[in-house]
Amino acid sequence: MKPRVTFWEINAQDGPALTGFYRNVFGWEAREEGSIPIYNLDSGGDGAIDGAIFTGRGRLPTHRCLYVAVEDVDATCELVKREGRPILQGPFDIQERVRLAFFEDPEGHMIGLTGPPRGGEE
Repeated sequence: MKPRVTFWEINAQDGPALTGFYRNVFGWEAREEGSIPIYNLDSGGDGAIDGAIFTGRGRLPTHRCLYVAVEDVDATCELVKREGRPILQGPFDIQERVRLAFFEDPEGHMIGLTGPPRGGEE
């Protein structure tokens, strides 16, 4: 599998207001989910990459993030570290559905990694 961008997110200062902005400007449909809440946005249909907006609570700074799907999140984190770049958070599994990690590229952009879960290993 060639790594590819599969999702985007914006950790906003005001998630509901920012979601309304994108809904009004682009006509994107938004579904509110979870207790955070997260606003999942349908940003286009066939071939489009959907995303989400939420209001973070301090774990990560306000940001925009692209998620890249990889076969092995842990191995990719090792490659990132060999390139001298920091791992910001993770790797960790979410509800045994997906493994995540976040790193900073050479220009300071945050990139998320997604992959198969490890099944309880942390």
